[in-house]
Amino acid sequence: MSRSVMMADRPLLLLSQPTEAGKAKKGGGGGGPAPRTAQEQLQRLGPRIDQLADALENKRFRLQSTASGLQPEEVLVLETAGAVDEFYKAVQKIEGLGFLAEFDEEDIPADDNFFVLKKGERQPYRGRVYLMFTNQTAFQQLVRLWKNKDSLPRGYAKWRDVFLLLRDLRFWSAQDRLEETGVLDDWRDRMTWERENLPCEIELFFYPSLADRAAASGKVRTAVEATGGFVQHESVISDIRYHALSVSLPVQAVERLLAGERDLQLIQLENIQFLRASGQMIARCPVNTPEALPDFFKSSTSPPSSAEPFVALIDGLPLEQHQTLAGRLRVDDPDDVGAQYPAEFRRHGTAMASLIIWGDLHRPGEALAQPLYVRPILRPFHQPLTSGEIPEERVADNTLIVDLIHRAVVRIFEGEGNEPPAASSVKVINLSIGIDDRPFLQSLSPLARLLDWLAWKYQVLFIVSAGNVTEAISLDQPWGDIASQPLDDIQRTALQAIAADTRNRRLLSPAETINGLTVAASHHDEGELVEWPYWLDPAQAGFPSTYNRHGPGYRRALKPDLLAPGGRAVLRKPVLESEQSLKIVDHPNAPGQCVAAPGARSGDLNATTKVLGTSNATALMSRAAALLIPILDELRASVSDGASLPQDVPDALWIKALLVHRARWGSAGAHYQHLFETPENKKQLRNQLGRFLGCGLVDSDPLRECTSTRVTALSGGSLWAEAGALHRFPLPPTLSGKQGWRSLAVTLAWFSPIHTLSERWRRAQLWFKSPDSKLKIGNKEQLERTGADWQAVQRGTLQHEVFEGEKVSAFVDGDAIIVHVSCREDAGPLTDSIPYALAITLEVDPSIGEIYAEIRDRIQIRERVAASN
Repeated sequence: MSRSVMMADRPLLLLSQPTEAGKAKKGGGGGGPAPRTAQEQLQRLGPRIDQLADALENKRFRLQSTASGLQPEEVLVLETAGAVDEFYKAVQKIEGLGFLAEFDEEDIPADDNFFVLKKGERQPYRGRVYLMFTNQTAFQQLVRLWKNKDSLPRGYAKWRDVFLLLRDLRFWSAQDRLEETGVLDDWRDRMTWERENLPCEIELFFYPSLADRAAASGKVRTAVEATGGFVQHESVISDIRYHALSVSLPVQAVERLLAGERDLQLIQLENIQFLRASGQMIARCPVNTPEALPDFFKSSTSPPSSAEPFVALIDGLPLEQHQTLAGRLRVDDPDDVGAQYPAEFRRHGTAMASLIIWGDLHRPGEALAQPLYVRPILRPFHQPLTSGEIPEERVADNTLIVDLIHRAVVRIFEGEGNEPPAASSVKVINLSIGIDDRPFLQSLSPLARLLDWLAWKYQVLFIVSAGNVTEAISLDQPWGDIASQPLDDIQRTALQAIAADTRNRRLLSPAETINGLTVAASHHDEGELVEWPYWLDPAQAGFPSTYNRHGPGYRRALKPDLLAPGGRAVLRKPVLESEQSLKIVDHPNAPGQCVAAPGARSGDLNATTKVLGTSNATALMSRAAALLIPILDELRASVSDGASLPQDVPDALWIKALLVHRARWGSAGAHYQHLFETPENKKQLRNQLGRFLGCGLVDSDPLRECTSTRVTALSGGSLWAEAGALHRFPLPPTLSGKQGWRSLAVTLAWFSPIHTLSERWRRAQLWFKSPDSKLKIGNKEQLERTGADWQAVQRGTLQHEVFEGEKVSAFVDGDAIIVHVSCREDAGPLTDSIPYALAITLEVDPSIGEIYAEIRDRIQIRERVAASN
């Protein structure tokens, strides 16, 4: 099948092959708290260790009275002030001690034992938590190491490092397993209509040994059955150290837990890491009055039957025969969810498919030339609804979400059972649904870990929504105090209230994914805004939406990655002056993006409605990705003078780089900086604003060609650890010596393999230095950074930087912008070569002159010279 498109008049350019170079030098981070002396630690923690030893001994006596020969087992938690890298290797030296996990702990308050001084004041610092599985014999060995930490045997030095940084140590408790996982709130909610059995997920600590996993599973099953409950499903995914069971518990056992009783054997089991709410991957679409489709769609044609899909939608089941979707979907429903999915409930999947295929139906674009692969995983959730509540589509209660999505993706690329791959041509997977009760907090969720591993394994790009906040904006002051103020002042108050509530607006799992692309929404759609007297427009067009969830991501990585149009959300002005909150308007005439929808009557197949959310923004980015793939094919087919698109770089990485490459903070960045800057936060402000803006707002239309004054060139390749490459982007002579605005954007994208035992997680870090050229880049030079913090953009797998200025730069023909890309181990060892995609754009004010032909010609000359040598 041909995927060709008409070549643009000024196509994207391909840079010549990079030259090899060593890895660039990279500065280290700031120091952490100083270790304490051995004597200080002995005084602080000696009594605690004795208490833990006594607890293990008491447990041994209890076990002997019921099951002779069993050793007491516990999960030991070590909390340190700072990190000791690769500590897991030292743990393995103690027989009976098994390393389970480690994760960062942020914003630890300073105290008299550990603190970091900055300008004479104590500052919060970052620590680390280590979880280890231990029996009594292993704990006794650990105590001996503690008592002899000044004379440890060879290979145990990291134990001394941990001991001297140790803030606390304790056993994993019922509170850790239960209190902050969302399961208690979910049970309370369900008990309003369910009085027999209640579901939950039990996530176990992962044991590498098959026998140990079987033993742990057996203990949990026995404890569940002892309550009168039963196990519905079990899943093990060794590659991400995941082991979980879906269970159903009798309401009597749940009532005891909700009453605060913690003596239930089930939650005392040392094998259990967490009890979590079940089926919390939820989608909601409002039931607005449907409107008829415009006549435009009556003459639209479907993709040819031989076309293969580029994008996969994992979501709810769309209305397949809707006029906008008929003939454009390839629905794969191995679980037969369609059998229990009435048409009136097929809202979210229909809306997302509509946006991916057409964009906002207020102003539809060209339809995708390929079918959209759809794997339905949601089902209608028939809970009793109160007035005004929106019906939900969600993952079934007896399903483990991580296992379900794992099976769905493996089926796409490898097939299932004896079946062939369902859609191996897929480059992008759209996930516009998140886990409602899993806001990101320090450690990666199992689903984010899964996406990172699958992205690397299949070299596929997951585009994920940041999540929505449906709760009202709390103003912390009566409406009457601000009602008469100008609109700008009211908007400022609302934005400040949102910023103050960031902790409750954290990303929803799996939006913290490292390898994936996380999308939040901008306040924009293509419809006309109907103004009502009691409505309040909370933001300027294109600014971050008030319903967005915020970053940062894992290990303070920049998240969300970008903003895309998600529909305008207007707020309702309070009726009473004493009210202190603003709610999103839910009204048929409210703005939003126009999408396909089930009709008011059964059999209606041409209805539309308006929706908004980060789900929409994510779908539009998946649409943009699909429109880019034919452009990549054209670039491969248009090889000239030796330049070519590197074959070892997968399409998913070119898409990842190009989707973000047009992102800019723009006027929103300046507005937010003016709004939040203080003398105290000036140096940290760029990092803080990245939580709202990511890399910036991007057009929903992909970057598919250049202009006479905006030139984009691509390059890439693969790097091993400790290697580097120099990429040359020729400077146009027209620019030399001329004053006027110019902008340089550089975007680097890659996927990293993962290290499941290290909290660093990504095995590979790639980065580029500030580009070297006669344009001069840096805060004291002609071009300055205009977007996110330079350190934050290097903590994930996407580095996007924009430099702008107006001062004159003098250079000679033959000079170039040099971009030095480097690779190093992060959570080593790194045994793979890492593919990467690089996009560079130089844009100038039209008054300077046309630059496209000059840059294109100099790339071609360089290629001819290289070929002749």
